[in-house]
Amino acid sequence: MYKVISTFRLPLLISTCFCLFSTFVFSQNKILFVVSNQDYYGTSQIKTANHFGEIVVPYNVFSKAGFTVDFVSPKGGAIPIGYINASDSIHKKFLYNNFLMNKLKTTMKPTEVVPENYSAIFYGGGGAAMYGVAENVIIQNLARQIFLKNGVISAICHGTAGLAYLKDEAGKSLYKDKKITGFADKFEDKQEEYYKTFPFSIDEAIKKNEGNFVHSDKLGEGFYVVDGRFVTGQDPSAASKMASEIITLIEKNKPVIQQESIRNLDKVFSEWDNSKAKPGVAAGLLKEGQIIYVKGFGRADITHDIPINTDTKFQIGAMAKQFTAFTILLLEEQGKLSLSDDVRKYIPQLPDFGSKITIKHLLSQSSGLHDFLALKEIAGWQEKDVFTQKDALDLIFRQKELDYEPGTKFSQTSSGLILLAEVVKQVTGQTLAGFSQQVIFQPLGMTNTLFCDDNEMIIPNVAVSYQVSKNGFKNNLINYSIFGTTNLYTSAADLSRWYLNFEKPKVGSEKLIEKLASPVTLNDGKTTFNPTSGRLLYGQQYVHAKRGVPKIWTYGLEGGYASNIFIFPNQNVTSFVLGNNNRYNGSLAMNMALEVLGNVFPKPASIDFSKLKSIKMTPQQLGVYNGFYWDDERMSGRRVFVKNDTLRYQVLGSATESLLVPITDKKFQMVVDGDDVIMVEFRKEGDHFKMIYTSGESDQYVYEYFTPKTYSTTDLNEFSGTYYCKILGASYTLAQSEKGLITSNKSQPIINFTLIQSDLFLSSARNLGGIRFVRDKQQKITGFYINSDRIKNLLFEKI
Repeated sequence: MYKVISTFRLPLLISTCFCLFSTFVFSQNKILFVVSNQDYYGTSQIKTANHFGEIVVPYNVFSKAGFTVDFVSPKGGAIPIGYINASDSIHKKFLYNNFLMNKLKTTMKPTEVVPENYSAIFYGGGGAAMYGVAENVIIQNLARQIFLKNGVISAICHGTAGLAYLKDEAGKSLYKDKKITGFADKFEDKQEEYYKTFPFSIDEAIKKNEGNFVHSDKLGEGFYVVDGRFVTGQDPSAASKMASEIITLIEKNKPVIQQESIRNLDKVFSEWDNSKAKPGVAAGLLKEGQIIYVKGFGRADITHDIPINTDTKFQIGAMAKQFTAFTILLLEEQGKLSLSDDVRKYIPQLPDFGSKITIKHLLSQSSGLHDFLALKEIAGWQEKDVFTQKDALDLIFRQKELDYEPGTKFSQTSSGLILLAEVVKQVTGQTLAGFSQQVIFQPLGMTNTLFCDDNEMIIPNVAVSYQVSKNGFKNNLINYSIFGTTNLYTSAADLSRWYLNFEKPKVGSEKLIEKLASPVTLNDGKTTFNPTSGRLLYGQQYVHAKRGVPKIWTYGLEGGYASNIFIFPNQNVTSFVLGNNNRYNGSLAMNMALEVLGNVFPKPASIDFSKLKSIKMTPQQLGVYNGFYWDDERMSGRRVFVKNDTLRYQVLGSATESLLVPITDKKFQMVVDGDDVIMVEFRKEGDHFKMIYTSGESDQYVYEYFTPKTYSTTDLNEFSGTYYCKILGASYTLAQSEKGLITSNKSQPIINFTLIQSDLFLSSARNLGGIRFVRDKQQKITGFYINSDRIKNLLFEKI
């Protein structure tokens, strides 16, 4: 008998699952693991547990093959695990896998299982498997139903005890005369107390139920038997091979229905069925390292009636950042740079801020540099102005002081990617466009992919960028010549080739691909960046749960181009849509993914707030949270108030209000469409409350209570005047209107300012954020600082 190395019960969350092409096949691509709730051998005080290795080793095989694994136990809930080998790589991998640990903490009760959803049932072992499983008639029925629907029954080691009483509906053995193995009696320490608590001998129980119990004379040699649709193993060494055999049996039973799936995928794009004369999209879907769908819809050029096909080029906006990050990591892998290198080693023109900015800081958005796109807007550039790489670098190089010490904070800035493009040029002697073409795109056969570093370049077979207007479609020209952050053109066929490289890398290594999907961190190597869009990865994408299943995603919007991608890593599904249709195409890409994902989601598509466990609070109780709240880090304000006997949440400057449902007397859940869990919590501090906002697994957004300041018309006069920024060479004139303080720039004719506190105003222009006025010793206003989530302490002096 194997000793219990350690035993404990579990917490936490992430994902593994996958499915085939139709509703029927989806339901057959799941495995049901049977585990035990037993903590002790019988009624003794000798601890026992489920065998961790006999869970995680087959789980690993099934997950990689795209199967969903669910767990059931006699009582449901948490189970004990043991026999953990911390030096084993698979044990170690899953011991810290939040998603699996959460599944083992929240196993289903037998009454909650729908047997039609499973193609196999797997009985895990460990001493705990001897108790509570075999005699559970509901679990017996689950196994019987799965088997009768052409499913597989499997058990390993002491898990074979769960087969002891399996019979068909006529009361006959399910495995009469079939070979069954398990942990044989000859290997037990029969003199030990644990053995005396066993309810039966596995050998004898199988034989009594008319099975042919067999075993090897030695342990640890991977002995297992397959007899019909029964797969059983003698000890943990058989786990991996057994899982592979189970998959083989399941695959033999799958119907070939790919054409039906293609028709279903076509329906996602049905809006183009009867309307050819409009912009459209190209879509791609990959599963298990295979391209299963790639197609174009609509027109690349309406004027010349040119249809979109799989080789049509689209600009993919911010989705280009992944290619820049890949290039940097490839150069690191080639030993040509290190992520710990000082950026000024390659770009000496970057000011010496007194603190080292590394390449890693640029990749992780923790450099302390202003966001050049925010600077561009503040400086007065208009959307259609020609804007080059030199212009972007010039804005970055003008910064005098960092927003914070590099590697100690995160901020949403694209400046790092612009600088990384310059690093590539200095390291390779080629532009990012030239190097990526030679080293990445050509070897991968991506003949329709390129970085465009000249806005006047004529690009063949490109979709026209359109803008939708009341009078029809207009050209939506892009005059950017920047690269690193945007300006990558690619096709659906090429983007499919790009993601095939992630399965079997031809360019870069598996280690590089893994790094792209790993989260960025601060200098401490632990703190990750978790805005509401998800956790930022080195590949400049975000990981965010979709109905409880992790997805990696990002999007690009540039001119009339709109691109979206969703990757479900545990299901090995990649879905993307590229468009010239001037709109967000995320729903199309997601609906494609859903077609092949099937029922893998543990959570519903939308939260049913009527079923949410909430409490009742009176308007008086809710009223204690009335007031205004301010986030000084991100320069954003919120208002909370009672309306119709409910608590409401409102972003300052917006007319939209959201209902807050009380979960406890201090914690509320926001009512939203979809599956996003947005929580608002209040914490008492002195005479007031602090408000904490989270969306899913995002970082906490902390808002301090404040009482809005009011100024008379006379008081506001002292804020009027012209203010000049030496760094940008830009000025703003502030004046009074009926609504208060206003200004304008070339892009926005009216920018309103809302008074928050003394000398602090909130701007209606996102990149102006909040402006905080400064005074001299005589209390005369001398200027103001712009602060936002992208810029800190940008000074405008009064002139």
